[in-house]
Amino acid sequence: MNFLSDAQKRRRVSGVAFAVVMVGFLGASGYAVTKLEAHVHHRVQARVSAPTVTFVDLPIGVADLALDDLNASVADLLDGDWAAESLCSTMARHLTDTGWLASLNFVRRLPDARFQVSGVYRIPQAMVQYGDDFLLIDGHGTRLPGLYRYAPTWKLVQGVSLPPPPPGQRWNGQDIQTALDLVRLIEPELYSSQITGVLVENIGGRVAPSRCHVELATDRSGGRIRWGSGVGMELEENSPGQKLAILRANYGQTGRADANHAVIDVSTFPDRFTISG
Repeated sequence: MNFLSDAQKRRRVSGVAFAVVMVGFLGASGYAVTKLEAHVHHRVQARVSAPTVTFVDLPIGVADLALDDLNASVADLLDGDWAAESLCSTMARHLTDTGWLASLNFVRRLPDARFQVSGVYRIPQAMVQYGDDFLLIDGHGTRLPGLYRYAPTWKLVQGVSLPPPPPGQRWNGQDIQTALDLVRLIEPELYSSQITGVLVENIGGRVAPSRCHVELATDRSGGRIRWGSGVGMELEENSPGQKLAILRANYGQTGRADANHAVIDVSTFPDRFTISG
């Protein structure tokens, strides 16, 4: 028979007691950690009750038009769990769907529910009137979101034949492309502010073949500069460069691209304009 000494008995009792204490300690530690994690999560959630989104490279001029649309597209998403694994990719899709972004670089989540968005934004190039509506397009003819009141900030394109596409899609039609070509030609000229729009109703002679196909509207009431054919569509008429040279000469001599006339024609003679009867 194997007998334990008193010392061995005491050691065994101490070992059992230690094990019991360790189990209790580990259980208590686990409980404490769980409580701590819950406390930290509660504190973090309390600090970030209103997640924020920063559009790090949004141009100021575009921000005035686009910021409300961009924020609205992700507002419902931010009401949920800001730490959700798929949130950034979902935000990216919603932001792209607004039509304001030509491309998206990233949606980045930072601590405290802060998000950064980086992308290339569509810049308004011209305003288009279709019926009673005024819409914006970028330099590629892509329609931007929203309907607007007329604003002289942009050249006004009038007389387009096709209805506007949904935001973010290209507005098809030779008339849109011709108008944008002319807006780009006129924009750097010193007299640019005197040109208020491009009239393309008769482009290609679709309404009246014998009438001027494309005209520029001026800031004079009813003022017109008869341009001729669309850019690249010229046959027996001045080139775009020759037409611009006439308008520059007018501006240099009189301070007006239209030389202080209500209506002039720059399509016929390479060194001068004509006045319509």
